[in-house]
Amino acid sequence: MNKKLISTVIAATFSIGIVSAAEACTRIVWDTKDNGTFVTRTLDWSEQTNPHLVNIPKNSSYLTHLDGNNQVTSLFDVTGLTTYGKITDGINSAGLSGNVLYDRGMDTQDFNNADDIGALHYLQHLLSQFSTVDEAVKFVQENPAKTEFIPGVPIRIALHISLQDVTGDSAIIEFRADGANVWHGPEYTVMTNQPDYDQHLANVERSKRGWGPQEQQYSQTNLGTGGNANPEDRFIHSTYYLGHLTEPTSVINGMLKLDSITYKIPHDAPNMPIDGVMAGYATEYAVNYHLQSGETLIRYQWGDDYTQLQYNMQEIQASEKSINFPIVQTGMIGEITDKIIASGQ
Repeated sequence: MNKKLISTVIAATFSIGIVSAAEACTRIVWDTKDNGTFVTRTLDWSEQTNPHLVNIPKNSSYLTHLDGNNQVTSLFDVTGLTTYGKITDGINSAGLSGNVLYDRGMDTQDFNNADDIGALHYLQHLLSQFSTVDEAVKFVQENPAKTEFIPGVPIRIALHISLQDVTGDSAIIEFRADGANVWHGPEYTVMTNQPDYDQHLANVERSKRGWGPQEQQYSQTNLGTGGNANPEDRFIHSTYYLGHLTEPTSVINGMLKLDSITYKIPHDAPNMPIDGVMAGYATEYAVNYHLQSGETLIRYQWGDDYTQLQYNMQEIQASEKSINFPIVQTGMIGEITDKIIASGQ
């Protein structure tokens, strides 16, 4: 999708108020006792985003802001999925992984210096430059993202970021007027969208009072949610079911289990009225991967495209190829690692 078309699509999306209608996506990280670290995230949106898998070999150069010409060299291979051409989910060759989700409360300062990192390039920069969550967090605290607009789109893309690595460490990063708010530690396993993260944590503590002891929880336990698919309810839902997962028997079994607890937004689900017409959104895809092995599974579901794909991000990185591979292709299903690698240069 070229930049002009991207701008047109996003502008149309935001101009009809979908900025309020697409407040979804869920990320969960699960660090197991004997089988490594698993990550899942959903991409929930109001239209098909045509995701691509990209591989950016180390020593590649990239811009840090659309309004500048600052070029930085990547220290690591970075493999990820794009939304409208920007990496919104990825992992580097050191095992640091990150996810971009919508966050209505984002507030950033304007771009002023040549080396400022724009919000839309921020995840790629973290994955390109750092090997652990701890290293990345130290950078984030001193260098929060700056406002960045896509040409032709008058509204900023609001986001926040989650990070995780092969040690099970995790961080949630929100950008506010006074800088970056960071929750850092392996206990921060779930992220959805607004409100602020501390409110989500407070919601869980409130709901837990009604759950009772874990060994007495069952199918009739009231989770204490007040709606259905809103970010606060999805956060509580994910936290509750993550707490009930037992050790997986394999990498595939781990991805299967974690994928099963993310809330998938149904197609044609009513969300909110805009100009008198009910707007909807849905889960376009869910991606699940294992940080130690690079094994990845995607279930894609939009329009007439309904498929499951499997590939290995470590093998893709080992190819040392520059890759920009469309995930949605008619009839494509199953293991596609070799196909992805063959498409690169």
